[in-house]
Amino acid sequence: MKVTRLSDLSDLLGFMVLACPDRFPKVGAYGEDNAANLEVAFERLRAGLTLLDGRLGPEMRRDVDSLAERAYEAYRRGDRKAGAHLLQDVEDIAFPKRFTEHAARKGDPL
Repeated sequence: MKVTRLSDLSDLLGFMVLACPDRFPKVGAYGEDNAANLEVAFERLRAGLTLLDGRLGPEMRRDVDSLAERAYEAYRRGDRKAGAHLLQDVEDIAFPKRFTEHAARKGDPL
């Protein structure tokens, strides 16, 4: 499945925080080989991050790419916690208002 919308990118990041590096469901593009699954997920992420071109300045865009690659390396080392935190840093840059928008919709005070 190709990431073609920002909502797809947001969904993918959330999925990856939960599934990487070795908790992938065995459906769709994911199979028994978790190393291959990790590679597939990050290939999808790298392609999806191009949706941020034009939304972020060049420096922030480089930061996002760097954070994503650092997450990939952390997961490859088996460091789930560091990988997840780095992906959440990507989310914070790509979708800075994701929590405030939710709170505002629910009528909760910010």
